Amino acid sequence: MNGSRNSEELGPVEWAVVTSHLVPSGLFVRLEDSGEEAFVDITSVHNHPLCRNPEYWPDVGERIRVRAVGRRPSGQLQMSHRESALDGVLGGLPTRDPSVPPELGPIERAVVVAHRDGDLLVRLVESGRECVLPAALVSHRRAECAPENWPAVGERIRVRRLGVWPGGEMRVSCTMFTDGPVPGPPPSFYASRTNRAPESVIAYTRTLPAAVVGRVREAADAVSARDWDRAEGLTSGNRLDWEEIDDFMTTYGRPPYTPLPDGFETDMHAAPLHGGGDWIDCLLWTEVERPSDVEISLKITPAPDRPDRLNTAIVRMRAIGFRHPGRHDQKPRPQGPGWTLPSRTTDAEQ
Repeated sequence: MNGSRNSEELGPVEWAVVTSHLVPSGLFVRLEDSGEEAFVDITSVHNHPLCRNPEYWPDVGERIRVRAVGRRPSGQLQMSHRESALDGVLGGLPTRDPSVPPELGPIERAVVVAHRDGDLLVRLVESGRECVLPAALVSHRRAECAPENWPAVGERIRVRRLGVWPGGEMRVSCTMFTDGPVPGPPPSFYASRTNRAPESVIAYTRTLPAAVVGRVREAADAVSARDWDRAEGLTSGNRLDWEEIDDFMTTYGRPPYTPLPDGFETDMHAAPLHGGGDWIDCLLWTEVERPSDVEISLKITPAPDRPDRLNTAIVRMRAIGFRHPGRHDQKPRPQGPGWTLPSRTTDAEQ
């Protein structure tokens, strides 16, 4: 198992418990079925680069889904927690994601309310919301994370909201870009849509069989026409319902949508799946935008009983933010606090 784009050596998806953090390298887990200790390196924690930072690592004691992707030089199993690996996408998703997790907030001031065991309770000055500041996120300097060096109760500090953790608490950090803007791609990234995918992905996409490309066109055209009966006949196991897809298209595109034109493959990118088939990202077209910022993601796989027949599932809708910079979103949203919206109950309690 080497994690390369053409590797076919992935282990099964299984549950593990986080046992410790080794900052900044990664985290150790214990596999529930075998009891074996394994390691998740920092690049395998999450698909999104920002969510690979230790601020977003799952807590010690948390159960997570993982998949074996190789062994370390020591012989220890190396696992991945990335959703692409769990989905069986070899080498990672085909297109880059320049977005910022929606729950990563701006720099703001907070007042320390209380010191607790392992964390501080703080109140955001502007909203009055109470949040949790873990001790490890008080400072980049380890000595300043010790309780005796914490900011005093009543002291004002600079923080960013990270998101909502399991259990409903909103966490903040003093270490997550509180001295400047969140880094993003250079302006030149948005100069061409081809920058969304590496050359190896573009080359692989050009090798797709005509039947697969044809299925992408059929499914995309049915969705673009809002012909849900036809789309349902072409797909199965979709992760969004038709109402969710329609809402997403209306929110992030400028209808009317049109069939895909000749040469649409320029805005289509693919990656192979473990066990056969492909994950394919393809932009939908509208009369005005041609193409739009709305991307549909499909998993197209050979039918187990009839390899000449293709199974197709709609697994994601995404707004890529090229025509409308800063307008990024996707449904279903990735797992993790950076994409977990506060519940109505939590909001009402604040």
